[in-house]
Amino acid sequence: MQKQTVPNIDFKHFVIAEIPGLFQNNKVKINSEYQRGDIWNSNQKYELIKSIVNSYSIGVLVLFINDQKQYEILDGQQRLITIMQYLEDKIDLSKTEIQKYSDLTLQEKTHFDAYCIYYLKLMSHDPDSKEEDIVQTFLRLQEGTPLNKAEKINAYRGKFKDIFRCARENQLIFKYLGKEKRFRWRQLAAELLLLELESNYEKKIFPGLDLASLIGALKKYKRQINSKKVTFYIGNLDCLERSLNYLLTALQPSTIVMFYLLMAYLRKNKANNRDLLNEFSEFAKEFMQQLSSFSIYDANPPVGMSKSLFDKYKKFKTESKIMTTSDSIKNRFDIILNEYNRLYPIIIRDPIRLHDNEQRRNLFYRQKGTCPLCKKQLDFRAGLSVHHIFPHSKGGRTDDLNNAQLLHEKCHHILEKKRSKKSS
Repeated sequence: MQKQTVPNIDFKHFVIAEIPGLFQNNKVKINSEYQRGDIWNSNQKYELIKSIVNSYSIGVLVLFINDQKQYEILDGQQRLITIMQYLEDKIDLSKTEIQKYSDLTLQEKTHFDAYCIYYLKLMSHDPDSKEEDIVQTFLRLQEGTPLNKAEKINAYRGKFKDIFRCARENQLIFKYLGKEKRFRWRQLAAELLLLELESNYEKKIFPGLDLASLIGALKKYKRQINSKKVTFYIGNLDCLERSLNYLLTALQPSTIVMFYLLMAYLRKNKANNRDLLNEFSEFAKEFMQQLSSFSIYDANPPVGMSKSLFDKYKKFKTESKIMTTSDSIKNRFDIILNEYNRLYPIIIRDPIRLHDNEQRRNLFYRQKGTCPLCKKQLDFRAGLSVHHIFPHSKGGRTDDLNNAQLLHEKCHHILEKKRSKKSS
């Protein structure tokens, strides 16, 4: 059995009159990185103030001493927020028997201000486990009022958290999604980052997006993360925002996940992505129009839609209900990728761009050592270039020597200039 973790605990109290000064002097910290905002309803706030007025217990707070010697609230945030709001007359008590704080008599205020609030003050016994102590204590204290998935992953710290939080705050895609409720868009940013880090696009293997998978990623990438994948992740978010923009305002998170995977796949694999953003925009509008033209409970396709296409889109909707499993993600990705390929046929880019020495040697002998452009002799030991007759960027394959010419470097530059003039 693992040895029990025993933090340094101190049991103390302060009176309500001290609370405004604690906040004003920055002695108490509500850490927005993992804490919820003001979520209590009017009745919960009324009951708390009523308990204090009647000298009933409101329970014990749990505070953690951070590196700045501040009290981070692990349990009791809603109670402290409510007390501060009452002291500032910010709670509507007009339909209750409780008076506003400003309307209390001097004696009543003195009685209220003298109310003792007891708290446990925690200090980690091990500097190396300090952050984990905070997270785990916070999560376990919230079991009485369960945190949702977004709030739980937001409680962790590290590289993974820093990146998805930064993306949520700075990437324009999230500006279209509206006001965030309980960290939902941070969760979406975390899900997309997990997909980028753990997906195998070639084999179409994707991670699940359940809570355990996200927490696993938070721990795995706590200290180190692949910078190239992070750059590609940010690039994908930019491309989605530029291609979808206002369409994003009506999309569900599960659909955004699919559009993200499709964009990432096309940017990695599709040849000739010059018009990708416009093409992607038109596809997304068409796809969502088809998807929204019937209910998941409809047995027959709408007018103008074939039965096979109806079955495909209906399966996409059905799989979206499962949403977080890796199989569901793969099934939906296969559908949306096939649809894109049907509407905008995909030519897969050859991953090998440069010809190796053996291929160059074969071209040299095929051409009898002559440059096909200037008709002069080639020196195999000198700098030579291989030209794709059908451009590599448009799907021209490097392993097809019928699509290649061995040229002097100067001759290759001439051909490329002619090609760019034709395409402009």
